[in-house]
Amino acid sequence: MSRAPDEWLRWQPLWDGYFVLVSAAGLAGVLLAGGADPARRVGAAGLLALLVAAHLLVGRRLIRDHRGTGWAAAYQAGVVLVFAAAVTLSTAVAFALFALCAPAFMSGGPVVGALAVLAMNLAWLGAAANDRAFDGSGRLLAVAGTTVAVLSVVLGVWVSQIVRQSTERAELIRELEATRARLGRLSYQAGRTAERERIADAVHDTLAQGLSSTLMLLQAARPALATDTARALHYLDVAETTTRDNLADARALITARPLPEATAASLVDGLRREVERLRDAHGIEASLRVDGAPDPTETALNVDLLRHAQEALSNVRKHAAARRVEVLLATDADAVRLEVRDDGAGFAAGTPAAGHGLPLMRRRLDRAGGELTVESVPGRGTAVLIRVPR
Repeated sequence: MSRAPDEWLRWQPLWDGYFVLVSAAGLAGVLLAGGADPARRVGAAGLLALLVAAHLLVGRRLIRDHRGTGWAAAYQAGVVLVFAAAVTLSTAVAFALFALCAPAFMSGGPVVGALAVLAMNLAWLGAAANDRAFDGSGRLLAVAGTTVAVLSVVLGVWVSQIVRQSTERAELIRELEATRARLGRLSYQAGRTAERERIADAVHDTLAQGLSSTLMLLQAARPALATDTARALHYLDVAETTTRDNLADARALITARPLPEATAASLVDGLRREVERLRDAHGIEASLRVDGAPDPTETALNVDLLRHAQEALSNVRKHAAARRVEVLLATDADAVRLEVRDDGAGFAAGTPAAGHGLPLMRRRLDRAGGELTVESVPGRGTAVLIRVPR
């Protein structure tokens, strides 16, 4: 990214034009001044023209790109020497100080600029002192010259401070703009990541769970076709119902409508359907006990709790080989508790969770400020304990 120029540098073309006009006026004064030797006037005019050319070819670039560097200091030393030689040849060159003082501070900074301006004023005063004796007019000239020199230094230092503040402010603005651009990119990437996680969670909760149930039902129906046609047909009916529900979920996701289960009458109804499906489709003795239910209007809480229960029961169906499952929903003044206990195979403590389900449950509970506890002993079943504050 190219660096934008500081605001004060936008006016540099006007400074260049001012420099040329003042120098041209000084050049005319040198050439037209009477009393001085013509050869000295021509020499002074040539040196003044050299200063103008040096500014246009070198000085303005130093102001823009190398302010305050050693190159700028060396350049100002050269300007002082050329000016001193020119003003020695003709004191009319002193008019060019109106053009030379500002660039000295612009390119060299406050210290170099002050030294250069002071040196040029001393050179002018020395040349003027050689032209006349220090009578009344001479002393008046010395006082006036000293005053001009001091004012030039003070004004130049003040302007340099303004330039420094402008440069620092411009740098701060550039840093803020770069930071804002980085934050925008990070926010965009975080938004994309969050959206991918949201879609993955929704697909896991609906399509993946439904397809898994349908697959297990079809696998159970295959061997039953030869021995128990009625049971096989029951499995197929449940698989069809599950598939229809899955199709409704998919359409709701595509059109960004609320999922059908999110508009159910109550959390208890949803849990009862899941328990009946587990009992009827998979032959697991499942029961539901309710000790106070959340407010049906707390839709987000009810849907989250139903998703947690679905995930826990899905894990029982896939991995536990359980014969009995107990689901408890309890509500008090401070929190809602959901427990899913089975008498299945269990697993050893510290075993890393496989799949997407448990990490998804933990993320949801973290967002809701809830707690998830999983207790399991090999051969003695598993208990999933969920607590969500109200």
